[in-house]
Amino acid sequence: MRKLFSVLSIFLLPSLGLGQDYQVPKTEYGHPVLQGVWNFNDNTPFERPRRYGNREYLTEDELVERLDGLNNLDRNQNAREEGLSDRILERPTNDTGAYNAFWSYFDESYPNKRTSLIVYPKDGRIPSTQRGVIMQQSPPGSNPCNDGEVIVAHRPVRIAWGGVSCDRPEDFALATRCLLFPQTVAPYIKANSYNNNIQIVQTRDHVMIKSELGNDPRIIPLDGRPYLDERIRYWTGSSRGRWEGDTLVVETRHFTYKLASLLLRTESYGSAENLVLTERFTRVAENALDYEFTIDDPDTFSEKITVKTNMSALNASIYEFACHEGNYALENMLRAARLKGQKMK
Repeated sequence: MRKLFSVLSIFLLPSLGLGQDYQVPKTEYGHPVLQGVWNFNDNTPFERPRRYGNREYLTEDELVERLDGLNNLDRNQNAREEGLSDRILERPTNDTGAYNAFWSYFDESYPNKRTSLIVYPKDGRIPSTQRGVIMQQSPPGSNPCNDGEVIVAHRPVRIAWGGVSCDRPEDFALATRCLLFPQTVAPYIKANSYNNNIQIVQTRDHVMIKSELGNDPRIIPLDGRPYLDERIRYWTGSSRGRWEGDTLVVETRHFTYKLASLLLRTESYGSAENLVLTERFTRVAENALDYEFTIDDPDTFSEKITVKTNMSALNASIYEFACHEGNYALENMLRAARLKGQKMK
């Protein structure tokens, strides 16, 4: 029934309060209320499958089919987990069940009807990169030391998972080192179903946006102050916000060069050193928020990239994300690789 509601909600959007007559509630300072916890689970592909061409929206039948696929995934995972303990006892397995459906949230109570999250360029595809721009890819999860599977000729390592090698800590990817995740820092790109929540807190002159995955709060001034000196570089950049009607607009620049211009789950593009990121948050219903961001980085891409996704209100708390991989797994991988190297000599 939980998933059935997700499908029915496509045709019952008034139940979300969506409509032209919706009046955004205001804070005591007259600003739209965005405060709360928002879930950005979205099964829409980041890039548009080529079969859709320049078509931005799915038909009703296509959308139902996509959400039915989510329902089947949920059912299959639940069935898989029910027999997991027996299978582990009966035969050897690499599947410990550590990330089962208990940790996932698949609901899309504010479904995205688009064929892709990218809406510009019009074909919904990542544009071509400039000459000489470095693209890095994560090796398979089964090969954390990247034994000849993926060639990454340049450092720093800007991929999310895996690593270039197990020779030194800096050769491991950003999430493997618990530094950041694709959905930890802005922009909040399509996540999987895991820890895909943000919390927004408002005051008169500031907005705080905190991602559940990674614990990197962004404190964004709204009072028109200048950006930090460009010599001061952070993973989250330097953000300044303003209100345009009922939309919160956040512009961020001065990212560290160690961050990719576009960081996805398995690949990264270029460097964010000269990236200008513009985000737009618009509450469109009691439980629905439109999120849009534009990547403007002519050093990396031939065109700007604009992405739109949906967020839905989550009547729940977010919790500390304790990245234990950084506590012991990284040390263990380094030790194991060095012991393996000594045996091979």
